[in-house]
Amino acid sequence: MARRESARPMSTLVIASSYAGAGRGPQRLLAALGDDAPDVVLAHLPGEAWRLAAAAASFDTVVAAGGDGTVHEVVNGLMALPPPRPRLALVPLGTGNDIARNLGVTDAAAGWAAVRGGHAVALDLLHITCRERAAWGVLNCGVGFGGEVVARATPRLKRLAGPNLTYLLATLSALAAWDSPWVSVCSEAGCFRGAALFVALGNGEFEGGGTMRLSPGASMSDGVAHLTIIRRGLKLHTVAHVSDLSSGRHLAQPEVAYHETRWMEVRAARPLRVQSDGDVIGTTPCRVRVVPGALEVCTPWPSR
Repeated sequence: MARRESARPMSTLVIASSYAGAGRGPQRLLAALGDDAPDVVLAHLPGEAWRLAAAAASFDTVVAAGGDGTVHEVVNGLMALPPPRPRLALVPLGTGNDIARNLGVTDAAAGWAAVRGGHAVALDLLHITCRERAAWGVLNCGVGFGGEVVARATPRLKRLAGPNLTYLLATLSALAAWDSPWVSVCSEAGCFRGAALFVALGNGEFEGGGTMRLSPGASMSDGVAHLTIIRRGLKLHTVAHVSDLSSGRHLAQPEVAYHETRWMEVRAARPLRVQSDGDVIGTTPCRVRVVPGALEVCTPWPSR
C-alpha cells in the first residue's frame, strides 16, 4: 500500500471507546500511553467510532483503543475513505480482544509499543454483503448459530461473567434453542446443501476471548479465509465436544467440513443472523469475499 508523502511528522489519532472493558478502558489507555500525547477522542455511543474514523483522512495512523467492536467500527470507517488510507493500530481494552490477539498484540502496552516502533503488515479483510447492508469484517463472519451466540453475549453478561464464561454460556444458550435450518453454502470448495449447526468463515485462528481455536492455521495476511461447516447432529454429542473448540480438535469430527476459500455465499430456508467481529450486521442471504492486503496494521512482528 502506498503511503502519503509528507514532510510533516507522522500524525496519530487514538479513537477510544468510553465503555470498553466495563468502562475501565480510558484509564488503562492513559496508563499505556504514558508520557506520549497523541490526539485522543472518545467514542461514547455505538457507531461513533465509525464516524470518527471516517473523518480521519488527515492522519497517518488511527488507533482503535477498545475491544473487537471498536476495531470493527474503526476499520469500517477507514474503509469508507479513499486510498491511501491511514494505517490501523490496536490498543486492546475490551473483554475479548480477539482481533488484537490474532495479530500478536497481547495488551494495551504492547499495542502502543507497536504504534511507536512496530511493523506495518498488510491485513486481509472480509467484505460482507447481507440482505440489509454491506460491511467489512476483520476476524470472522458467522452465519446462523454464530449470530445467535453473539446476540446472547450481551455487554451485561460480559460484565458479570467475564469473556471466557460469557461465550461458553452464550454458546450453550444458543444451542438449546437452535434448530439447525437448511442452508446452501457455496465456496471455492464447492456447495454444501443441507441442515447445518454451524457456518463460519475465519480470517484468524482464535475467537471467544481466545478460548476457541475455531480456524486452525488461519492467517490474517495470506489472502484466504477458512470455512467451517458443522452438519446437524445430536445436541448432546455437540455439547460433549465443546471443549474440542479450544484446541482445534473439532476438525477431526466426521460432521465437520473445513476448507480454505476466498469467498463464501450463504442462503437459508429462513433469514439467519450474520455476525462479524462480535457484532450482528444483518441477515441472510449473504456473500463474503476476502480482500487481500486491504489495510495496513501495526503489529509487533513483520509478518506471519
